[in-house]
Amino acid sequence: MMRLANKNAVVAADNRHAICRTNPVSLSDFTDKRREATRPLAFRGENFDRDFDSNTLFYDAVQVSKSQIALFAPPFFNLARDVATTTFISGAGTRKARARHLDRHAQLWLDIPENTGPVQALGDLGSFAFSVSPNFSEMFRDCRVIFTMSKDNPIEWILDWVRFNRDIHDADAVLIYDNGSSAYDSATLSAALRSVPGIRCSVVMEWPFKYGPQGANSWDHWDSDFCQLGAWEHARWRFLQHARSAMNSDIDELVLSKTGQSVFEAAEQSWTGLVRYRGRWIIGIDDGVRDEARAPHRHTDFSIFMPPKYERSRFAIRRDANACLPKWTVVPSRCPTHAQWHVHSIFSWWASYFCTGNFSFRHFREIGSNWKYQRTNRVPFDPSIHRADQALMDAFKRVDWEN
Repeated sequence: MMRLANKNAVVAADNRHAICRTNPVSLSDFTDKRREATRPLAFRGENFDRDFDSNTLFYDAVQVSKSQIALFAPPFFNLARDVATTTFISGAGTRKARARHLDRHAQLWLDIPENTGPVQALGDLGSFAFSVSPNFSEMFRDCRVIFTMSKDNPIEWILDWVRFNRDIHDADAVLIYDNGSSAYDSATLSAALRSVPGIRCSVVMEWPFKYGPQGANSWDHWDSDFCQLGAWEHARWRFLQHARSAMNSDIDELVLSKTGQSVFEAAEQSWTGLVRYRGRWIIGIDDGVRDEARAPHRHTDFSIFMPPKYERSRFAIRRDANACLPKWTVVPSRCPTHAQWHVHSIFSWWASYFCTGNFSFRHFREIGSNWKYQRTNRVPFDPSIHRADQALMDAFKRVDWEN
């Protein structure tokens, strides 16, 4: 039997700013079985096995309400039958779990009330025990929260992203899933967030799991990148249930409004509780005066649109291949329970099929670590195709970048 790892799910907190950890269970702690990939061998890259998460049974167990806990996990795949036989024993008695099988993500829900102590699991998969992480939704009650996943992004970039959303959209809370940064520790990041005026509360959620192999192209073989989808559902249920509204945004993305309205306000006033919007790339241009000594470059150093590239999609629809997939802002309490928070939409919710024209985001090509592909190659400025983004430059002027 796996011995219970006594982990503190809250590393540090002052009621307004916290560092949190998960209570995960790894297969290697109690069994020789592993999650097996479903992708055909012919479509696995050379680093597929290294990047694939075969070992995490679940990321965290969370007290999602006074009477229920939920286990957030990668998809079970070949382990599903063994997981289904598992019985969970706690101070509340013996329980069987209700499974939710979502896109690249799975959940087990159990009727276990608060303060019943560790949970013991027994079944064909083996025997293991785990502690339950506390719910932090009260911390973010009535807040306008920006949430993201980050790994080793310079803290200057993160703070610029926070300040922009504070001054342009009235964000007042931050939730960052740190995916194993080595450039700084969680305490350093948390202290930086705490220093930003106007931010009521923040959480640095340590999320040290494998991100997972990417798809073969824009639409094929997206089947093995479990990490962020698990984090988004975890964020929804552990932290954001009572948030006034929540914006899903990467550090290299800034949302602009055509009308001057906050994107949070738009979601709150929407009859669905959701706004979804498209994006455009912002690129660096080789103008002959590039300052390589300044590190890192900042969002405000860039304001040139990437030129569109029109081509036919696999459905023969003419589209801009250089456009960015949409992002979204939601009122969590108005999102259907069965829906899944996804990176570019909210699955199984009809309201997520539509995009508004009142908002769009800018995706900064050079605000990134090139972890997916090389993004910092520049081309010479060509006035016939390169156009400055005046709306972005106007928004920059409204931000207090120093405080």
